[in-house]
Amino acid sequence: MKDNICVFLDAGHGGVDPKGNYTTAPSKMHDHKTGVFHKGSIFYEGVWNRTLVNKVSEKLQTLGIRHIKVHHEYLDTPLQYRVDMANWYHRNFASGIYISTHANAFNTQARGFEVYTSVGQTAADPLATLLFNTVKELFGTRITYRSDTSDGDPDKEAQFFVLTKTAMPAILIEHLFFDNLEDAKLLMNDEIIDLFAEAQVRTIIKHFS
Repeated sequence: MKDNICVFLDAGHGGVDPKGNYTTAPSKMHDHKTGVFHKGSIFYEGVWNRTLVNKVSEKLQTLGIRHIKVHHEYLDTPLQYRVDMANWYHRNFASGIYISTHANAFNTQARGFEVYTSVGQTAADPLATLLFNTVKELFGTRITYRSDTSDGDPDKEAQFFVLTKTAMPAILIEHLFFDNLEDAKLLMNDEIIDLFAEAQVRTIIKHFS
């Protein structure tokens, strides 16, 4: 592992503040009307994102791999702030990669895992492919996979802010669909969370090796 690298970790959106208020958009939560999630039957994407990133951080800390969380503990800080922080450290402290963690939502029926890069072939594409393949190795048929192989690799492409404004290779991961009841149940499973975290860590090691 190289000494001058840093992994920039971003848990998408906001969390729950000390008063119990969810600090991000209502679209980043879903009431399943049944089951036990973050607040009764309500699933909070921002809370889940932080749970996963904290697990990734723990694993990286154990391995002695330098990393910086660019999100706030619970506030939904602007994307510009997160990107500016990562870019500053990337240019002045240690170069590296940017990983933005999310869970998806659409129509309550869609399911699956997907990873995004910016449009075109960039340095992020091999990173995304490594992650996608590592997730498949760890999960097998336990989850659904969503990909776009039209350009020869599995990542989807989009002009998301954190993908186009970062100065380093950046990927955005959608870990299943939290508005789908079955996917949401998987996301609340500690083993599933650990496997998703393990996939990120193994990808980071492979990328820098």
